[in-house]
Amino acid sequence: MKFTIAVGDTDKHVVNFNFNQLRGTLLIQVDDRTIFQSTRVFNEPLREVYRFKIEGPEKPEVRIEKRRKQLFGHHNTVFVNERLVGVFDRFF
Repeated sequence: MKFTIAVGDTDKHVVNFNFNQLRGTLLIQVDDRTIFQSTRVFNEPLREVYRFKIEGPEKPEVRIEKRRKQLFGHHNTVFVNERLVGVFDRFF
């Protein structure tokens, strides 16, 4: 699952989220800088939360909640400064 979110009002940033369930790879980038990267082969949790602040004048706080579905697929919810900005639902 891949998605991109634009963050910030005056100081724009681009958050890229890339998760491959088959390979178990996760990559979160802000303006092409890696914020979080992991590889997990087995035992994927049902729910994971990723929080980070983006440096700059506005300093927005981003929270991405990833929930695994029963067999395949994920439901991702993105919050910026505790406001819902996107929901991404994918069945493999």
